[in-house]
Amino acid sequence: MKKYIYSNLFLLLFYPFFSNGLFSQTNRVENCADFVCMIEIETEDGVELKFRNKNANPWTRNSIKIEANITNLESNTEFPLFTVIKGTEENFITKFTFKEKGKYYYRSFGYRVRPGDWDSVHDDSVIYELPFEDGKRIKIGQAYNGKVTHQGQFAYAIDFTMPIGTPILAAREGYVIATESKFTEGGFSPELWTKANFVSIQQEDGTVANYAHLNKGGVAVRVGDKVSAGQLIGYSGNTGYTQGPHLHFEIHKPNKKFEATTVPTVFKTQNGERDTIKEYFVYWKPKPGESKPVDFLLDEDIILCKLNAKRERIACGSENFKLGESVIVSLDFIQPGDHKIEVTVINLEQSVKPLMLEWRSRLENVYEGGYFELSKSPYIQGKWKAEVKVDDRFRKTLNFSVGNTNIK
Repeated sequence: MKKYIYSNLFLLLFYPFFSNGLFSQTNRVENCADFVCMIEIETEDGVELKFRNKNANPWTRNSIKIEANITNLESNTEFPLFTVIKGTEENFITKFTFKEKGKYYYRSFGYRVRPGDWDSVHDDSVIYELPFEDGKRIKIGQAYNGKVTHQGQFAYAIDFTMPIGTPILAAREGYVIATESKFTEGGFSPELWTKANFVSIQQEDGTVANYAHLNKGGVAVRVGDKVSAGQLIGYSGNTGYTQGPHLHFEIHKPNKKFEATTVPTVFKTQNGERDTIKEYFVYWKPKPGESKPVDFLLDEDIILCKLNAKRERIACGSENFKLGESVIVSLDFIQPGDHKIEVTVINLEQSVKPLMLEWRSRLENVYEGGYFELSKSPYIQGKWKAEVKVDDRFRKTLNFSVGNTNIK
């Protein structure tokens, strides 16, 4: 994903002004774009240049580069000027004075803006909350330095793999500075780089949290809202440059090339108070008094699902299947590893030869699963069980029944 997640987070604008030397009757001109407003105030001896933040709050910081093209005006400030517009007040930039008062003068100002503070220092004492609800266990697709897209300026981004429509919660408090929710498409195609729905939140230390690939219409906050950690901000999706449904999460600050440079963060997880997220691991919010897991697999994460025509898991936890359906024995390891998996599927009512499934887990798999097809033969109706072993150790029996609803 990660080049150009958003298309509107920097602007390059030019505002020319011509004068024959007569003093204007309107001595204040203000032009606003998405993030800042530029203010020009004419005085008897020149022009003052100021900026203020649009949709301002006490934490607002926008990094800008200002260019000036002037005739018969001078200033002690050197341009181009790199600066940060902070807070809710007007930020004085400089005063241009006339070289020769009463004669023709010209000015043209341009600026480029990126939300956040390029001089900010991330508060590494902050512990982030996982951006999803209690009771959910979510596997990481890409973490830091992921091989697909998490390199360079996006090295410290995290992809939380989750179904479309999963509620997304703020990982840290802040003010909403930008949102997008109109896009519908997702895929691994360059033209989709700028078509991810997202929520961007300004944080107290001047960094910006970005939650991307949200569903169409999946934004639950508005620009200017202050949100608390754990507050609902949207719903996950599969929009933009993606290989599948997930939430892309990053904390970044701009640099003077107007790129978003990500910074590392720590989370409170089932493993501890300051956990660094790892690729292909599963994470959840710990319950009060819950101890750190000591196994690589939880028995409750060995379940049966149905496999749809797109080869996606659906109806996980099912115990009832129909003739003609595909059944997947799904194992969600909380820690990736090389494991031998064996599944024996046995009919409890008919004299049918047991079905044997065997495979090895792969470190890079987001989910592990072995599937089998239920034929449309009435002889396989009835009660079944699937016995699951991992590394020659019995782990779980999954009981299920097969009905005849799909017979034609």
